[in-house]
Amino acid sequence: MYLYITSRSDPERELIKAESYAITGVYPDENGIAIRGDNSQSDCKDYVDVSRSAYVKLCMKIISKSEDLPSLYTKLGEANVKSDQFRVSVIKIPHRLKVNQQEIMREVGLRIEGKPDLNNPKKEFLVVVTDKNIWLGEILSKSDGSWMAHSQKIQHYSSALPTRLARAVVNLIAKPGDKIIDPCCGSGTLLIESASIGIKTFGCDINPLMIWASMKNIKDFGFNVPLAVIDARVIKGNFDAVITDLPYGRNCPYNENLYYEILANIRNLAPRSAIVAGIDISKLLLKLGFNLRDVLAVQKGSLTRYIHVSY
Repeated sequence: MYLYITSRSDPERELIKAESYAITGVYPDENGIAIRGDNSQSDCKDYVDVSRSAYVKLCMKIISKSEDLPSLYTKLGEANVKSDQFRVSVIKIPHRLKVNQQEIMREVGLRIEGKPDLNNPKKEFLVVVTDKNIWLGEILSKSDGSWMAHSQKIQHYSSALPTRLARAVVNLIAKPGDKIIDPCCGSGTLLIESASIGIKTFGCDINPLMIWASMKNIKDFGFNVPLAVIDARVIKGNFDAVITDLPYGRNCPYNENLYYEILANIRNLAPRSAIVAGIDISKLLLKLGFNLRDVLAVQKGSLTRYIHVSY
């Protein structure tokens, strides 16, 4: 069995749950913990790498589960765990839990056969402590956090998606090896997050200045993404997914006719889509034949974005 730990944030709760399910196949509980392979949500027992995730922090293979620390130590002693150059870490959820983390690390370390290496470990064991259960496992992968560096763009616009949110949007509907298009690419935020995780990425925009901004940003991060000045209402092609952030904001009021024409065309580009808008456009998407599966509201300050997922 595998345990995943996600971020916890009320404004992003829906998006976090959706990204967790898209990557791992399981939803996190109120503590941000998802278990895969226990038959409660998924029969899948295979390991899932979470390095590309925006909100899934890590994956660990579960060695033991207990309701209290003495039981955990007893089970660990019987498990005959061996490892050289290891380190033990402790995460308590919520943080207010009163447990002695140093003592837990020491007691667990004493029951692992081998020499610890706190500075350059080959394996990292993790103890996850909640108010009901305690898990011990070996960390297999962590989110690489590469999206964080992408927030420092040469060409930056206040209306652009936050890079972490953009990475999650990509993960909702596409995976490495897929071919996607962003027909309203703006300054390239979604293109960069797609290209950075091995997705074949294409971008276009009706505004030449936006294509120029995308080109500058994409080149600065070392990616190669084909770009073109094309109206989203006429673009053609075959892709695995459409991922886009529709025009909206203070300087771009909602235009139902424009949205209708854009969406009517991109409906034919791919069987899957993740479409971000400043309002809930579910009715319009359903009217156009999108197989709408989820609408996720993400609030940042006074702005609420709606992520419409279809497949």
